[in-house]
Amino acid sequence: MNLWLITLYLALPVLITGLLFLSLKIKGKNLRFLLAFSAAYLFTISVTHLLPESYEGSNYKTIGLCIIAGFFIQIILEYFSTGIEHGHTHAHSESCHKHLPISMIVGLYLHSLLEGLPIYQSGIIESPTHSMLTTQESLIFGITVHNIPIAIAFVTLLIDHQTSKLKTFVLLLGFALMAPLGCFISYVLNTIGVQNYDGFLKLSFGLVIGIFLHISTAIMFETGENHRYNISKILSMVAGIILAALIS
Repeated sequence: MNLWLITLYLALPVLITGLLFLSLKIKGKNLRFLLAFSAAYLFTISVTHLLPESYEGSNYKTIGLCIIAGFFIQIILEYFSTGIEHGHTHAHSESCHKHLPISMIVGLYLHSLLEGLPIYQSGIIESPTHSMLTTQESLIFGITVHNIPIAIAFVTLLIDHQTSKLKTFVLLLGFALMAPLGCFISYVLNTIGVQNYDGFLKLSFGLVIGIFLHISTAIMFETGENHRYNISKILSMVAGIILAALIS
């Protein structure tokens, strides 16, 4: 798949969704259902598709350490992003409403950029013949499904901070292009002939699996009052698992 198509598939759904919610409102519980669906989908493709393939022909310990590193890198990123990757749009003081949450934006952008790193030529990790999606396609689809509810939460938070529609659009566009930018960075490294590019790709693949596992489990393990799961959230997760099982 060429870079233009990758950019289109990664950025366009996120941009369109975000723009729709410049005018529309979504209830918090409905956003949680969408997040639960995307989290279950990410978790399922990570366990059944991405994780097993990351170990094929690789040093098991190195890949395992990269997955752990990705898990903890996401913890650090969430220190800055305040958990918007989980759909959290925390309340702020009245004075804070008039200022852009710069650290949150930086953390969110870095999160998305890292997810895009292993996409370019990830086909070196062979997909089983019975899989409907290649590894590259699974990554693209998984990242897009994951970023759509984040785009809604991001736009909601920016509006809450009294950000103009033009500035919101620019920031949303920046977010939509971060994963393609990560892919482009890998493309440049491969084009200039960086030493052991395949090794870099494997390592970045492990990092992204760690990020996926952190995000998906954090969302799925969040419960409501009295530490009980809402039946609608459970059904959303089941739907995500079924979709992932069917196509990957």
